Amino acid sequence: MATAIQMPKLGHTMSEGKVIHWHKQPGEPVREGEAILTIETDKTEVEVESPVAGVMGPHAAHEGDTVAVGGMLVTLLAEGESPASAGDSARVSAPAPRRAAGAPAPAGAPAARRTLASPRARRLAAEHGIDLGRIAGHGAAGAVTEDDVRAAIGALTAAPAALAAGASAPPAAGALVPARREKLTRIQQIGARNLVASWQSVPHFVQMVRVDMSRALAARKAFNAAGGRLSVTDLILYVAAKALADNPRINAAFADGEMLIYNRVNLGVAVDTPDGLVVPVLHDAHLMTPAELSTRVSQLAERARVKKLAPAELEGATFTVSNLGAFGVENGTPVIFAPQAALMFAGAVRDEVLAIDGRAEVRPAMQIAVAYDHRGIDGATASRFTIKVKRLLEAAEFPGVPLATPAPAFAKREVAVELSGDGLRTSVRHGSIAWTNSAEADEGPDPVTSFMGALGSCLLMSLRVAARARNFNLAVASLSGRCTETGHVKAIDLELRISTPEGEDKLKRLVEVAERGCHIRALLRDDLTLTLNVVRV
Repeated sequence: MATAIQMPKLGHTMSEGKVIHWHKQPGEPVREGEAILTIETDKTEVEVESPVAGVMGPHAAHEGDTVAVGGMLVTLLAEGESPASAGDSARVSAPAPRRAAGAPAPAGAPAARRTLASPRARRLAAEHGIDLGRIAGHGAAGAVTEDDVRAAIGALTAAPAALAAGASAPPAAGALVPARREKLTRIQQIGARNLVASWQSVPHFVQMVRVDMSRALAARKAFNAAGGRLSVTDLILYVAAKALADNPRINAAFADGEMLIYNRVNLGVAVDTPDGLVVPVLHDAHLMTPAELSTRVSQLAERARVKKLAPAELEGATFTVSNLGAFGVENGTPVIFAPQAALMFAGAVRDEVLAIDGRAEVRPAMQIAVAYDHRGIDGATASRFTIKVKRLLEAAEFPGVPLATPAPAFAKREVAVELSGDGLRTSVRHGSIAWTNSAEADEGPDPVTSFMGALGSCLLMSLRVAARARNFNLAVASLSGRCTETGHVKAIDLELRISTPEGEDKLKRLVEVAERGCHIRALLRDDLTLTLNVVRV
């Protein structure tokens, strides 16, 4: 028995598909589950598999044809069966492939389905004898509008005049002539149609906030330094999912005067591809850790760029996030993907002057803009979600990611010191660098020992600077020292070991210059004995 293969509906927004490539030709055998053709939807390319084994019948649509959902693609014949014996019912009941306006209908073509059009468009088309089925609609759900009909009338009127004038006629003086025409990809065409419908039918309002990203970036840096892999987008998606779980009215869609509120948080992630914007979906994002979310986002983005997304990976989004920060865009006004009730835009992270505890500090900051459908979401409800996203990013409490406190801005030679615990320990911090001093046994250097290290470091650095200024051949230099072990420091003994081919006089003068140039050496009181012994090695 013959099996009719029709254009499948691969999503609730899909109304038609385009035949990209036939993998099987008429008369060729087909195995069950074998790919017989590739179609392009408004979001991706999908291989259509045979549901049964059989023999390919004649193609009902050619490569490049656009076919409505449910339209006939091909009939699979049983072994020994002919197209004539298979019957005509499948061919007659299926809508024909949609062709470009003005293209002749194939001989014997069946009557087309009723075209969706506005009353004015129907009346105008009837007055001018135009077939609505030949006009591409740009209204809601692809409906033909009055403007679509007028455009078709203008094209028909202009065609004879253009032919009479001749294709080689030069343009009028001063006329603006395009350098080239670029046909939109199918993804771009459907996206343009859907966004126009959304913009025209959804009353948008947008809330914007600035986020201090210090903690989030510090946490990301610590996680990646430990071998992880998190992007800024991953963190944004994670907090968006958590904020949606806490604000379910935003995780919703508006339809037929009702708000459809979802328990599952399915995030649409805008991905730029060569053919246009594709929005794969992170299903149940609210249940993922940042690391799990990052892995899944990377997989979906790669599959989107090579057109390998499965239909299920493009459906069911309850909220969409678009991050153009990588392109340097700081802010924008997003357009909602109806019927979703909201969409969030994230901008680039930039150093900005922020007010922190009453003082001005330069910190990394990011702007976020969230567009809401005002039919079902009021300003107060929206603000609770917007501020929740801001607070989650600024708190930077991510499961599996170390909590990192951003280092305050420090000037050169400025430190912050505080007691640590109940013992004789202090924590010293300079910017993002921290170390500990302790007077407890075997717990680390005490303050005097730290000072001795600073003195030795300063002397060696001063020695290097002096050697460079004098073209002195300094191969190796190291220093060791000790001082009074307890109580006040009364004497310091240092040994400077140097490897150099230079003479004694040059070496002696170099050490003297280095001592004078050492800033910490200058801090020592006059009655403190400092002995510096120079040894060649």
